Amino acid sequence: MKNKLTIHFFSVFFLLFCLNSVAQPSTGSSRQMLLRDEGLSKLNYVDLAHPERNYYVSVPAGRDLQLVGQGRVMLGTGKGYEERDIKTGAKVAELTTFDGTIAARRLRNGHIMLVGLNWQGKKGIVLLELDQNQAIQRTINYPDFNYVRLVRETVDGNFLLTSNDRVFEGKPDGSIVWQAQLTKQEKAQHAWQAQRLGNGSTLVSGGYSANFQRFDQKGAFVDSLSGPPAVNPHFFAGFQILKNGNWVVANWQGHGSDHGASGTQILEYTPAGKLVWSWKQDPKQQSSIQGVLVLDGLDLNRLHVEDAQGRLVSN
Repeated sequence: MKNKLTIHFFSVFFLLFCLNSVAQPSTGSSRQMLLRDEGLSKLNYVDLAHPERNYYVSVPAGRDLQLVGQGRVMLGTGKGYEERDIKTGAKVAELTTFDGTIAARRLRNGHIMLVGLNWQGKKGIVLLELDQNQAIQRTINYPDFNYVRLVRETVDGNFLLTSNDRVFEGKPDGSIVWQAQLTKQEKAQHAWQAQRLGNGSTLVSGGYSANFQRFDQKGAFVDSLSGPPAVNPHFFAGFQILKNGNWVVANWQGHGSDHGASGTQILEYTPAGKLVWSWKQDPKQQSSIQGVLVLDGLDLNRLHVEDAQGRLVSN
């Protein structure tokens, strides 16, 4: 009987320990990150435990960054995309024949999706799917929108897109199956990124609304989170959902090279809205961070996309 009670006690203790470990945010003290600094137009590699490995390399202007396998990161450019070696920042591949590209994303099938506006002879948002030979396989058009930033492929094969103060889900045939209107409309929001969550709601980084906004399956506003004022929320841009469920976002501070001392530009929130970790940029190295990828625990040799929970995982 005593042995059974002892075993039961340790089993309960171990279970509570595991649950507590899952619930806790990572401390971030040894994090490795890729950052896209829009203000200086640079790709940064930041290793908090080994700063001697850090680099800051110039890249073309553009939007988004993604782990695409083979130790590479892909960056959207104004003419297509570049792929850079994660360890060194060296350019290892590029596409420069699609002038007018706004963003680029690799799909689950390995093809590239380019995003444009009033582009390729079509009005509104245009998506071009390119195969491994850079040949166009699909052209998808959403003509009723006049602004676009990033695209995310859903697990169902649809596409979440941000369009200023709106976010919508479009099908490959060009039809719209879901959309929502951002709140806080003092000025154009320039909403940046949208991600579908496991409960069917959609998370949006609200751009100049300087917050995250959540919407339900019918497109109704659920809640928002931001702050505190000490981090100077200015423009919530690219974000990543970590394996622990937390959200890491780039708090962009403005165009130009002189914003390095402004705000705290990397923020980690729990889904309940608590700021549990942040990283203050080095004003000597960064100006205004637009995109972030936390690399810890990820297989850099694999393509990464978002799963049904919205978390960034290997494909």
